[in-house]
Amino acid sequence: MDTTHPGGPRVYSVTSSASGPAQLGIRNATDGGLIAERPLPLALGSWAVAVAPDRSVYVGSYNATPGAMGRLFRYTPADDTVTELGIPVSTETFVWTVAVSPDGSAVYGGTSPNGRLFRHDTATGVTTDLGSPVPGEQFVRDLAIGPDGTVYAGVGAQSMKIAVLDPDGRVKRVIDPPVQGSGYAYDLDITGHHLLTRFVPSDGTTLMGVYDLRTGRWRTVVDGVGSLTVGGGVRGHLVHVFQHGELVAYDLKTGKITRLGFGDYGGGAARTLGWVGSTLVGTGSTGRIWHYDRKSGQGRLLDGTLTGQPVSIRSMGLGPDGRVYAGGFFTGGLAAYDPASGESEFWPNVGQSEGIVTHKGKLYLGVYPGARIYAFEAGVPRLLLDLSDQEQDRPFAMVSAGDWLAFGTVPKSGTVGGALGLLNPATGEKIVKRNLIPGQSIIGLEYREGILYGTTSAFGGISTPQGDAAHVFAYDLATHRLLWQTAPVEGDLALGSIIFDDAGRLWGLSPDALFEMDPATGRSLRTVKHQTYPWSTVTQVWLDTHIELGGDGMLYGKVQGKTYRIDRATMAFTLIARPISILLKGADGHMYLSRMENFSTYRLC
Repeated sequence: MDTTHPGGPRVYSVTSSASGPAQLGIRNATDGGLIAERPLPLALGSWAVAVAPDRSVYVGSYNATPGAMGRLFRYTPADDTVTELGIPVSTETFVWTVAVSPDGSAVYGGTSPNGRLFRHDTATGVTTDLGSPVPGEQFVRDLAIGPDGTVYAGVGAQSMKIAVLDPDGRVKRVIDPPVQGSGYAYDLDITGHHLLTRFVPSDGTTLMGVYDLRTGRWRTVVDGVGSLTVGGGVRGHLVHVFQHGELVAYDLKTGKITRLGFGDYGGGAARTLGWVGSTLVGTGSTGRIWHYDRKSGQGRLLDGTLTGQPVSIRSMGLGPDGRVYAGGFFTGGLAAYDPASGESEFWPNVGQSEGIVTHKGKLYLGVYPGARIYAFEAGVPRLLLDLSDQEQDRPFAMVSAGDWLAFGTVPKSGTVGGALGLLNPATGEKIVKRNLIPGQSIIGLEYREGILYGTTSAFGGISTPQGDAAHVFAYDLATHRLLWQTAPVEGDLALGSIIFDDAGRLWGLSPDALFEMDPATGRSLRTVKHQTYPWSTVTQVWLDTHIELGGDGMLYGKVQGKTYRIDRATMAFTLIARPISILLKGADGHMYLSRMENFSTYRLC
């Protein structure tokens, strides 16, 4: 936020777009009115926006398109132009954070997947890769710059350490976190002689550490701080943050917390931006601006004025009503498409659904983060289970298995060891078996006659695979034990979607192979390589395939962005369409495909 702009205080934010470009929104901080929206070429979205002393606005972006990198942009209010400043680090796909030095001479940024720090010289336009401040970490998640130009870089997803660097990028020391475990040093701010840091350990808790820069020690840790900034709401010695969803004032001198009774910030996560007079201004994940007046003690949520953008489809599933349901990526949301009428319905206040399935006549969602399982009834998600405390995050695999709703998960960043989860919604009984296949994530599930069949990925929340191949397994729901496990494709570090055909054979589709198995023994019957895959260089592969059995007896598969018809007899692939992200067989027997934000229908003739 720029509180001193001659045209009035301004809020700068980025609206993500499924197929791009993302839009930089410029709004009046006082009334929320939209001043302008400017495209950010080749960017799909951003978590990183900072205002420089000269009022230039710097934006770090991400781009989910394969081979595309994170970029740096500058918006100049004086001439209302956006300039792309290039790819700061050639290996990095995501710029998570940007921060400007107090004199405006440099812009620093933090990236993933290799945890790099960069410095952009605003006078010369030269960008320098400063390397990894904590070698081996995947993320530089947030930055803070001290009054003397000292750079503080919070990293993850394993150590949660904070690197302290000279302005030229030389690491002076590394601050260990005040909490144990893996996770992120997520948000940093300098307030006087205090370094404030929000930590997000892999157990799902959220904490704010208060570090005294004069003594070099952590003073205290405040539980439940969930806002996206920890210093934007500073006034004097009071820091305004959200604790357990409510705005509170934390006194840096006394440690006292005063609850302020305001929590209507628009949903998602709250971000405090700064003060305009006696009014604290902030936003929520939906982009709407909120105000809290410290004099009246009242808060209000302003109307949304940003232009809505299409959301990428993250998941698809068949509903009990015959509709095709789709979950949105990043911003979440849930949509349903009725093949009979052609009409659609949308529910915005649903998290990012990684899995969607119908079980005993009801729709269930597996939502990120925390591997949360919801029942979705009458347009309302109802939480049934949360696996944050077991370090789980992404329930990609979901299947109806008799009385059980079964799901498989990928663990949180910085951890390994996914889980097989079983939930009986009728009784509330639940069984969670972590590390069923040691170190590996469970990404595909199928059910037949009391047996649950699953596939794994050797990748969890770190870039190092656990083992030299992914597995298929069979799990007996009566005895709750593994019947067999095998690695059907040598060297494949992730398998994917599996399905039974009408002859009772189990078929699986990995990023580079199609395989047929005997479900009684786990013995591989046939395997064919359909294309190549760079297993020796990949750092993370979860679910990348979808396979269905068509009414014509053919298999239909999506893999590496392409959809194929597959002849079971010859195992030959015939290309249907590209690029495609998800494939689903509808209740009417037609195949439904997603391409970024779009549905397509493939009718079997």
